Formats: sequence, structure tokens, C-alpha cells
Amino acid sequence: MDTRSLCAPSDAFSCFACCPPIRPAHYDHMDFAGSLRRELRDNRRRFLAQGPGYRPIVGYSCWALGFLEPEGRRIGCLLHPSQNKGVDLRFLVDYGKKCMRESCPAARMFERIPRDCQDFWLTLVEGFDSFRFSSYGANPLFHLLLWGPQVLAHLHGKALDLGWSAANLVQRHSYLMSSKWNPLAHRFLFRLTLESITPNGHTCQVLESLCLKLRERIHGHPAAKVDLSENGAAVFTHLLPFERDFLDFIRLDLGYVKITHETALELEHAVTQLSELLFEL
Repeated sequence: MDTRSLCAPSDAFSCFACCPPIRPAHYDHMDFAGSLRRELRDNRRRFLAQGPGYRPIVGYSCWALGFLEPEGRRIGCLLHPSQNKGVDLRFLVDYGKKCMRESCPAARMFERIPRDCQDFWLTLVEGFDSFRFSSYGANPLFHLLLWGPQVLAHLHGKALDLGWSAANLVQRHSYLMSSKWNPLAHRFLFRLTLESITPNGHTCQVLESLCLKLRERIHGHPAAKVDLSENGAAVFTHLLPFERDFLDFIRLDLGYVKITHETALELEHAVTQLSELLFEL
């Protein structure tokens, strides 16, 4: 069974962006790489010499975060089951339950794309070390993977057809890294557009323009302007039985934290009609 994750996608590096579980806002390990290397080396040496035992986390530092091998390539939790023959020792720190739950949105998306698609996007981080790979500022995958498995797989197929590398694709499809778009909120629009237009018949600029037009038309539709503030039948949007990217769009872009099933159905029908009309042009 293939268990590769974004946390440990390679023998050359690993991700420890979410460790330790208490971090200041906008903290980035890469900013403190020099002092952290010494700390991680000391943590590994101490752990191997003394063995595991209960100790609380002090401040922003965790004694169980260290280098996972003598060469100091990969960095991670020394208490993780993968390091202890399947035994989970993370209860030995007082935030162990939080550590067990940690999984960033990018990591969850990564697990949903096929292995060959993972390989394709991982070429963007070839040559990275664990500090750079764990940096939200340096690692483009933290942003790109939020476009979701359907958009990423479609673009991967397009790149294969055209002989593009992942770097070529990102350069040509500049919207992927543009601050104008929120991948979680807008991947639904791009999925619809990518699935509806001729595979290689439109440029990146046309694709982005179509998504902008579709978004404008959806926002202008009466179904997108329903006041549900006093509607007792409204439920949290993410709980409804619709495609996840559609729910993220109506929650994050249209602003419906709560919505009724009926209104969501109306929106889905409206989007279908609007997209069909737009893509016929």
C-alpha cells in the first residue's frame, strides 16, 4: 500500500511546518534555520541517549522534534509511529492529541491525487532541503495543492500532452500562483471551465477570462443573493451533500456560512445553466 504523504514525500526531505504545535503567527522555520539545526541535532542525540519519557513542551520548542537520521536530511517527530515500529508515543508531550490531529489542507489534497500526478508536482521542489520544503514562503506546493485533485490532475494531463514540465505549466498558467484567486474558493470555477472547453484550444488568458465572467454571472444571479439570516432551515454549508469544491465556492466566495439545501440546489442549477451559456460562446 502506498502511504506517501506530503509530510514525507521523499528520502531527501520532509515537512515539519506544523511542528511544534504552538507557533507564533507567520512563524517560518527557515528564518531560524541556523539555531534550529543545532537544536534538532541535540534533540536527536538526547533522545537516542535517554530514550522516550514524558516531558511537557516549553515555549515554542518541542524536545521530540529532531533530525530523523544521522545525516540530518529529514526532520520530524521522534515520537511518531513511523519512527517507533508503529508505536505512537506522542502522548509523551502535553500536546500529543493535537499533534495526532495535525494535517494541513495541502497535505489532504496531496493524498487525493494519483501517484504519477504527485510525482509531476513534486518536481517543483527538487533540490529543496527540509527547511525550505517546510516554508510557506518558499514551497509553492502549499499554495498549488489547494487547487484540488480535479484541477491538478486535469492540468497534469494537459502538460503531458504538450510536453511541459510542472515549472513550464505554472509559468504559462499564471493564475495558479496569482493573489487574485483563492484556490480553495475558486477551484470550482476552474474545474468547470477546464472540463468544458476544448482541451488545448484556449490560452491561459482565455481560461482565466472565462472564469472571471462565470464568477460575475453567478454573483449577479438571484440565487446568489438570498438572505438566509433568519431561516431556521439553514445548516452549515460544508455539511451539505454536494461536491466539496462547490461547497467551498458558495461558502468562501459567495459568503454562505450557512445555507438551506433548497438554496444550494438552486445555485447548483443556476451555475449549470450559466456555465453552459458561457461555454457555448
